[in-house]
Amino acid sequence: MDEVFPGVLKAFVADSRAATLAGIELVVSRFEKNDGYPFVDTKLSTGSGQDFPEPADPETDFRGRGAVFGWIQGRGLEALAGHAAFLADNPRLAERCDRMLESVAARIAEFGRQNDGRFVFLFTPEGRAFRCGADGRREYFPASSIRPGFADLFTGKGLAAAGVRLNRQEWSNLGVRTFRTSAAAIMDGSFASDQISFDPKNPALPVPGRRAQGPWMIALGGFALLCELYPGADEWIAGGCRFLQHLLDRHVIQRDTGALRRFDFLEWTDDAGGPWMEHGKVMQDPGHALEFTGLAARFLLHATARSAPTPELRKLVAVCRESLPEIFLAAFANGFQRPMGGICKTFDLVARTPVNDDMPWWPLPEAMRAAALLLKLAPAHPRRAEIAAAVAECARALFGPFRSPVAGLFLQTRDARGNPSPAIPATPDADPGYHTGLCLIDFLSQSSPKKRD
Repeated sequence: MDEVFPGVLKAFVADSRAATLAGIELVVSRFEKNDGYPFVDTKLSTGSGQDFPEPADPETDFRGRGAVFGWIQGRGLEALAGHAAFLADNPRLAERCDRMLESVAARIAEFGRQNDGRFVFLFTPEGRAFRCGADGRREYFPASSIRPGFADLFTGKGLAAAGVRLNRQEWSNLGVRTFRTSAAAIMDGSFASDQISFDPKNPALPVPGRRAQGPWMIALGGFALLCELYPGADEWIAGGCRFLQHLLDRHVIQRDTGALRRFDFLEWTDDAGGPWMEHGKVMQDPGHALEFTGLAARFLLHATARSAPTPELRKLVAVCRESLPEIFLAAFANGFQRPMGGICKTFDLVARTPVNDDMPWWPLPEAMRAAALLLKLAPAHPRRAEIAAAVAECARALFGPFRSPVAGLFLQTRDARGNPSPAIPATPDADPGYHTGLCLIDFLSQSSPKKRD
């Protein structure tokens, strides 16, 4: 076992399991108490545990229960299905996850049927899509009027997982169809981010000519999940290979060039595939770079688990066994902030300094997942001890200064001085077990792989 999961990481197994159980217990308990509200509800402060207040004017509400985040619902579906499968030794909690999954999936699938298979970043409980208007009030629009975006990716994955878990083919079919449409839009360039940014330091507006890695990476995670749900399916193996190769070719620096270093992972490129430079800066989101390595390893492990690898897949595995650990270590070196403990949001690869030095919680469990899976993918890598040491630092930060007073949650963001920050990484809603629980489940699966089988 030690050859796959170094002893230094075993120190974090108990905390990881406790956080996983407490996190999904929180999600399920809140659902059970909110009788008649058929959504994942994590609308509470991770610092105090207090629910967000309901506003006097619903048309200005972007935090209360009248504002449903499609990202949270899609991620929540995937998290519920993943936790239920993991909880073989806790059948009571698994059953509660399944009951919640069935209710939420039914409502989200109904939204999809009402809107031609499309999903959005924000909508009302009744199913009206809206965005933030110029006056700060809700601006309603038809869900089918916008291009495929991240809500489609997250919800497509989530519905596929829910359908397979509960043997509801109509849901898995809708999820797969939505994912296929989103992946096609990424490849033909029609995909558009639907995110509304709630943090001035983390703008989400598109920039002409700037190509983001984000859609390709989230879709790669979808291909990994679909390879897990449908073992040996050629479509998902071929698609994952295509998307992984694109990310390696377009977003990973292949050789030292000026300030840029081999294995730097680029957040954005230009139309020609070169680094996107703006105001003299070339940006990396170290958390995204770490997340990429974990999702890539997850895809490769599932793609090779139950089928004879194609020559293309064998070549990718060989390349990634060398490169993914290096990308991981480069991103960790860029992003990890000592002595406070955390990973900065953005880093300038030219000046080699942080730009947005806020530290969201989610890169830490993503790094834990990535390290565990990379050590399984490349157990003989010469820098494996450095990977284990890096993830130990991430785990100490997650279970130390990022720990919330609410069991199962972690502070969404800390600033460069280590203080809790009001900055919102993506949504005001707390994580529904997606970045945290699913990552820790993958981490735990490598600590006791025989039990997982």
